[in-house]
Amino acid sequence: MRSALPVHGLGAVLAGGRSTRFGADKARVSLAGATLLERAVATLCAVFDDVVVLSSDPAHVLDGVERVPDLRDGFGPLAAIEAALGVAHRRGFDGVFILACDLPLVEPEQIRTLLDGLGQTQAVAPAREGPPGFEPLCAFYRTSCLAPAGALLDSGRRGAHALLERVQGHTIPMPSGRFLNVNTTAELVAAEASLRSPRT
Repeated sequence: MRSALPVHGLGAVLAGGRSTRFGADKARVSLAGATLLERAVATLCAVFDDVVVLSSDPAHVLDGVERVPDLRDGFGPLAAIEAALGVAHRRGFDGVFILACDLPLVEPEQIRTLLDGLGQTQAVAPAREGPPGFEPLCAFYRTSCLAPAGALLDSGRRGAHALLERVQGHTIPMPSGRFLNVNTTAELVAAEASLRSPRT
């Protein structure tokens, strides 16, 4: 049985990246017996009743999971967040939790911790080392972030970090190892090794 959440949220897997550094479609790459897309969907389904996949690529389809295309194709992750916020707003959710499929070590426990730390702020993300100092693609954004996201895109901004900065979102220190970003085959190997290692 799921524990009660402090917000009524929509889960959304970000799967539409170009994967230029990896050299293949990361969403469809296998890790420990499941694709990165399948792993991310399963993680969010352990927390949220409603989960969608954010992608304009028809190949990113899973049975029983709605695919939501970007409203502004080619505008990067911020455009995907805008599309997800629009869906959340129309369906009466408080906001949307964004999880990039290339963050395969994130677990439901970290998501619940972030939601518990949201408070009255408009967004919350895990803090991390290096710029921008937080992970904007493992974060919860209230539907009130929809207008700021649109304004940033209208001004030419495409980076997801700009939205959390614009709404003065909250960041929470968390174990850095959970937020390994798989951009290369070496990082995929590191992720698999981490999954095989005993959890600490």
